[in-house]
Amino acid sequence: LAGRPAGYKGAQRCLDCAAETGQRGAMIPLPSKSSVAAAALLAGNAAVCSGFTAPSLPMQTARLSASAARHTSSQPLRMVATPPLQPPGKSIDDPSVWEGTKNVNRELLVRIDDEWYDLSRWRAAHPAGTHWIDMFKDRDATEVMYGFHSTKGMEMMKRLPKAKHAPEGVAPVTQSTRNFRKWRQELVDAGWFEREWDKELFNVGSWAAAFTLGVCLSQFTGSIAMQFAAVTVLGIANTIAGWLSHDYTHGRGKFCEIMRPFGSFCGGMSPTWWSDKHNTHHALTNEVGIDEDIATDPALYLWAPDPKNDSPARKWQGVFWPIPMSFLFVLWRFDSLQVAIKRKLWPEVFGCLCHYAFVLSFVPPLTFLGALFVSGFMTAVITTVTHQGEELFFDKSPDFVDAQYMSTRDAACTNPFSEWLWGGMQYQLEHHLFPTMPRYKYPALMEAVENFGKENGLEYRITDEWTLLKMNIDIYKEVATLDAVPGAKASRPDTGKEDLGSILQKKIV
Repeated sequence: LAGRPAGYKGAQRCLDCAAETGQRGAMIPLPSKSSVAAAALLAGNAAVCSGFTAPSLPMQTARLSASAARHTSSQPLRMVATPPLQPPGKSIDDPSVWEGTKNVNRELLVRIDDEWYDLSRWRAAHPAGTHWIDMFKDRDATEVMYGFHSTKGMEMMKRLPKAKHAPEGVAPVTQSTRNFRKWRQELVDAGWFEREWDKELFNVGSWAAAFTLGVCLSQFTGSIAMQFAAVTVLGIANTIAGWLSHDYTHGRGKFCEIMRPFGSFCGGMSPTWWSDKHNTHHALTNEVGIDEDIATDPALYLWAPDPKNDSPARKWQGVFWPIPMSFLFVLWRFDSLQVAIKRKLWPEVFGCLCHYAFVLSFVPPLTFLGALFVSGFMTAVITTVTHQGEELFFDKSPDFVDAQYMSTRDAACTNPFSEWLWGGMQYQLEHHLFPTMPRYKYPALMEAVENFGKENGLEYRITDEWTLLKMNIDIYKEVATLDAVPGAKASRPDTGKEDLGSILQKKIV
């Protein structure tokens, strides 16, 4: 595991950061910036493993169970055989069906709920793009299907054509994954995925209060101090708007469908762009070459790169790391609008334009720009520290559940303000396991997540927010001292090649 800083020991990493010893495992470079649209083609119901006892849940379960019947009725049922979907008039031998995938053979099998499906003829019809199907060739996509598809999408999965045989060399589903599927269904039945209106109102109301305060402060244009205060408050409000947009994009049901435009009108970014970008991170967390969230070079390196991918500035990254992080929202907003225009997502373009027209009618441009930098820094810190210090997968990641425990760490917030500012991202493992669950359910679920890990031989990791930040800064500092490693895997593939990672890179809009 060359190229990682000393002080870490991979899967056996100690929960206490200060006590960590050993050698940092080789970091797996990330693949291209793959779009994450509807992250997988998986469906079916969770396989039930006899003899498994789900971890005991907090007392809140009883209160939530009252609404279980209403929630369960909206859940997708196990798939049944119906006429298969395929692009009209397209044959598997039609070259256009396989355009850009020269190294992907013409048999594309994906496992969903213990059943193998042949998506060779269907891949070109996938609404989120063929690259999503290609990513899960000869892999299990059950958890991704449940995590990112709407009820309508799940219904469409019933029509996927079954494969005549299973691919060779694919590992069976792990026992921990089977246990997880049963546990997830128990949570669904208990009402854990239903929304609570008082908490939804608080989330939106607290953002609105912060945004209004920031706009009011910005009116004192003659006071530098008041402008700095406006920058800070508006930056916080923009971060909270980002978490809300994140909630509504992940969420399922009529409420989230109605609130989805919040991302463009109030957050200034395309929800579709965000979904495409973010779901890949969820589907294949910390898998180098796929998860864009760990492809932070050449600004910041997480492992010693190949000399051809190195930068002279790397040796100083332990000092200047706040600067590239501060650009996060500026870059995201630009990229988001560009993608929305290119894809002709006119309602989302309209929402973004309304957002800028309203904000810039009341807030001085420099104050607004400063708020974006403040928000970018806060958001970048929160979104990176819970993953980039954990295992990176240079080859294929393990089964979904095992991979999430290995690549994700919770953050323990030390005060009520941080608890609010983190927007549920402090419960990172809970969120990755159950991305469609409302974030305010996660605190009550923490004990069960830890118990599930113990019962299935998986390590639950949690560290306080400040120690976690120091861990990540130490990674930057240590990687800055390492020599470049010839042959080290790049975080993004060479798009001139025809490997699968390069295919994904080409699919980026």
